[in-house]
Amino acid sequence: MVYSLLSIESGNERNTTVNILTLAGRYFAFFFLLLNTDHLFAQQPASSEPAWLKEYSEHQQYGSVYVVKKIDVSCRSYQSFLVDKNGNKLTPAYKDIGEFADGLAEFVPMEANAAKQGLHGFINKKGRVVVEPVYLGTDKFYKGKTWVIYSVGKQYGLSYIDTTGKTIYRIPIENFKNDFLISKATVDFVCNRDTKEDIIWWKKKELYLLNWNFSPYIEKEIKEAKGIYHFLYKGKYGIIDKNMILRIPVALDDIDPEYKFSGQGMERVRYGDRYGFINVFTGEMITGFEYTDTRKPTAGLFWVKKNNKWGCIDKTGKVRIPFLYDEASGFTAEDRAAVAINGKFGHIDKTGKIRTPLKYEFASYFQNGLSMVRLNEKYGYIDVDNKLVTRDDYAHALPFNQKTTTADRNGIRYELSLDGTETFVGFSYAWNAVFIIIAVLLFVWLNGYIFKRRQKSKTR
Repeated sequence: MVYSLLSIESGNERNTTVNILTLAGRYFAFFFLLLNTDHLFAQQPASSEPAWLKEYSEHQQYGSVYVVKKIDVSCRSYQSFLVDKNGNKLTPAYKDIGEFADGLAEFVPMEANAAKQGLHGFINKKGRVVVEPVYLGTDKFYKGKTWVIYSVGKQYGLSYIDTTGKTIYRIPIENFKNDFLISKATVDFVCNRDTKEDIIWWKKKELYLLNWNFSPYIEKEIKEAKGIYHFLYKGKYGIIDKNMILRIPVALDDIDPEYKFSGQGMERVRYGDRYGFINVFTGEMITGFEYTDTRKPTAGLFWVKKNNKWGCIDKTGKVRIPFLYDEASGFTAEDRAAVAINGKFGHIDKTGKIRTPLKYEFASYFQNGLSMVRLNEKYGYIDVDNKLVTRDDYAHALPFNQKTTTADRNGIRYELSLDGTETFVGFSYAWNAVFIIIAVLLFVWLNGYIFKRRQKSKTR
């Protein structure tokens, strides 16, 4: 692998900013490695080294075996082998063999795929193929796992595998349909080093990867985080877990680690103009990016909007209430939510059963056992059984957010109790405004009248 993440500037454990070398720095490091890699890799044979090593251009010893390379034409014609201490070849000729780690070494066979891309797999120190060369990119094993890149339809995908080749986790790349496209990718590798290969994307002169390597300092911070670790790079978020497995690629446009729209073990995330949910403990996706709007969960259910209709999902992403409603409020302690279809309001319970007929011009959420409803442009209050508790002829009204509320009828304002009892508290705001206008007019008239009387008295 050529490019790697070098450092991250950390703001906090849940929201961090990735800082990669500048474009010039990246190219300098790349070309420096390109020009000097032969010198760095090769070892000058000492007098105690086997004489047969002289027939190879370079070699690296790993215990009792050697990785050797014969270069006929640099960057064009070269072969790599795994050999034992006597120089016996343990493998056929490969284009490249990488470093051994966790007992395995990455290798690239001479045969490429149909697109003339190198294929990557892993061998052990006996030369036996442990992981077949079917991947388009990978890296050496680290603590029993590594990532692998492969084609999935029009995209490149990424998974993590163990030392047996078994998949540990697969990133659901299909959810990020506008990113990691094969048609927009560039494959870079170092001369004579086919295992030093990366698949990269350039966006506005910025480099993007599917795979990310973190500095030891940031790795320590990730492992000490309380939960999944969010990081930010050039306006895009990614999510990685404590096991250093990238759960969500660097493609998210928004996250919600403070749970303003999240809860019940689910975090809302945004990709483009659509929302989805991830597991706050594992970072895995619970839903795809299907929703144009969402609301904070109430009573264990999330109201989400799809195809311009509201419905409810639970914390597993399963649809509990179908997408039928034009408007919807959260569920309250009364197990009721206000909903509307075609301008008609009513209430449903958490099972989706209609509890208040959808016949009202408006219906508020339930609070303190009552809901404010409007019919024929007049307000009243009903209980959970749709029984009218107060009069239904109020011109203006407010919900029962406390034990009492206010409503007005015929210009008179009342304080209402939960049993419907009215207590006069004054006149409506409209009437108060009328009284103020009358008072002002009277004042003006009286002031003019007094002024005229004084003028007459002066003329006598």
